Amino acid sequence: MVDNVGEVQIIDEVQQVSSEEGVSGSNKRKIELRSFVWKHFSKLPGGLRAKCHYCRRSYAAHSNSGTSGLSTHLDRCKVRKKMKAENDAKQQTLVFKKGKGKDDGTAKVTHIGFNREACRMALVKMIIKDELPFRFVEAEGFLEFMETCCPKFEVPSRRTITRDILELYQNEKGLLKSILSANKQRVCITTDTWTSIQMSNFMVVTAHFIDEEWVLHKRILTFTPISNHKGDGIGKLIENCLIDWGIEKLFTITVDNASANTLAIAYVKKKLANWSGNSMVLNGLYMHVRCSAHIINLIVQDGLSQVSQSIASIRNAVKYVRSSPARLQKFKTCVDREKISRGGLMVLDVPTRWNSTYLMLEKAVAFEKAFERLKEDDGHYTNWFDEDESEKRRVGPPIDKDWENAKRLVKCLSIFYHVTLKFSSSLTVTSNNFLNEMWKVYIHLKSLVDSNDFLLNQMGYKMEEKFVKYWGHFFEKVNMLLIVANVLDPRCKLDFVIWCFSSLYDIRKVDELRANIKELLLKLLENYGGESNRNRGERCRAVHDGASSSVESFDPFTQFKKMKESSNDDISGKNDVEKYLSETCESASNPQFDILTWWKLNGPRYPILSQIAKDVLAIPVSTVASESAFSTGGRILDPFRSSLTHKTVESLICTQNWLRSTLLGECTIQPSQEEAEFYELVETDPNIELENA
Repeated sequence: MVDNVGEVQIIDEVQQVSSEEGVSGSNKRKIELRSFVWKHFSKLPGGLRAKCHYCRRSYAAHSNSGTSGLSTHLDRCKVRKKMKAENDAKQQTLVFKKGKGKDDGTAKVTHIGFNREACRMALVKMIIKDELPFRFVEAEGFLEFMETCCPKFEVPSRRTITRDILELYQNEKGLLKSILSANKQRVCITTDTWTSIQMSNFMVVTAHFIDEEWVLHKRILTFTPISNHKGDGIGKLIENCLIDWGIEKLFTITVDNASANTLAIAYVKKKLANWSGNSMVLNGLYMHVRCSAHIINLIVQDGLSQVSQSIASIRNAVKYVRSSPARLQKFKTCVDREKISRGGLMVLDVPTRWNSTYLMLEKAVAFEKAFERLKEDDGHYTNWFDEDESEKRRVGPPIDKDWENAKRLVKCLSIFYHVTLKFSSSLTVTSNNFLNEMWKVYIHLKSLVDSNDFLLNQMGYKMEEKFVKYWGHFFEKVNMLLIVANVLDPRCKLDFVIWCFSSLYDIRKVDELRANIKELLLKLLENYGGESNRNRGERCRAVHDGASSSVESFDPFTQFKKMKESSNDDISGKNDVEKYLSETCESASNPQFDILTWWKLNGPRYPILSQIAKDVLAIPVSTVASESAFSTGGRILDPFRSSLTHKTVESLICTQNWLRSTLLGECTIQPSQEEAEFYELVETDPNIELENA
């Protein structure tokens, strides 16, 4: 059977030639050629050799050699393979193509052709996105599946897949690097360190920026081994990362509160001071941003220390229920008999993560009656607490006091939990919400300190001490850029800041704060205005050079008009800051308000202030975006893939992040796996119960 139309045409031509070049003499007996290879070969005069229809080479074909050599060549013939690929691409098939969205039920009819290279690239991307082992391409089930659904595709080996992944990483990196360099993009970065299951230390650097279309982006720049967690070591890796990516402008670095990070930022500032004059803003005075989610964690951990016994008793009760299928089934029976809605399984917390402790207590409190019945119906339940664990008697079972403490704790921690979720988002702008969320925490702590409940009062004092340590009594330790971010929210401007601080300061102090914020905005305006003037000077020189070569194309009035349009002062003599602050705030009651869309539409009215807003609004208030890379790293560097090289690991993690985000200006950030699960739960459950996340 002939494979395709192209081959049929060649066969017809060669058969005609064969009839002319064939063995002459009608008296010779004709031998019937039955092998399939003769549809692709023609015998040459003499009958001892045959010519390939595609590459025109000849091969032995006498009776002693058989046709196995011809068949082998047919499988390897590069010309034939190329022709088959071209004809496969031309042969179109009608298919229904579904929408890209998960819930997009739309579909359209389209035509596609088979493309080997496209199939191979799709396989590489599947390995990266779905975190599959390289040996997956050699698995018996996958090979059988491909042989059935797409026999034309030759599945590459795992070694070839490895090379393709490294090549794709370099291509994607080059594309992103060229975009960042072309735009001379100023970036904010987050960084953190992690130790893998193989006890290897890694450091991740993630860039955050808003592009020319006012779309927020996050990109992992590097996931590299680090010899130690010392400040200079971290600082050198950040410096190397910036040089490698050609990033010349750095705005802020968001890190947790480890002392080594302070030294690392000092090292980076010292090195950047030797770079171009605009590598830092205001000499890096506001470069250091502390991770707000980490500070919240430290605040809450101090409060939890006051009720550690009650938490331990409930944790042990949950641990008992989850320790075997039989015990879990008994507990479910108790839940049914108490007429309690299950609403998901019990969750066991990770003691070092207070938010998981909050979720455990929230769920356990709802099942309090079921635990009481379990104590009555299961004789092993009470006896289990009499046993030793790590040479100590287990705490528990929980008594009424423990349950009361848990209820108060859940109510107390709810606000911290939801504030942490707001701070941890990397899908939306967070810097403009910092003041509002921090103020919620501050007011809540004040209410705890003033509470008549002794337990809450003691918790409040402990947590307030930690709050003051990192943010100050009057927020004097807060990075002022985060206050500026709130001012750059057109719903707030200076009004919200003044309203908040009026309850803390007297009028004189409030006026001083207002003056300090305006002064900082004007300094930023001057700094960015200088950059704008330099860029405009470069454009003018380019225009002047062009005018020298073509005087007729140079229009002085047109250039004057462009200069006025980009000037910082309007006809009234007000600069961008004065003009912005003097105008009415946007309505705060619009739930659909999008701050980036507002600045995209109104930015041309404030040409320099809009550039400031673009950088300030890109500041991440937490390091969660970088920490999420460690979740991916933990899945890739599992006990079964411990032999992967560091370069391969970096290629997998970075490329996955880049593939889940499209080209700049086309769409918003794609969520990580953890973020996607969270947002799905939010949509289905407004109370945001994450027991199964």
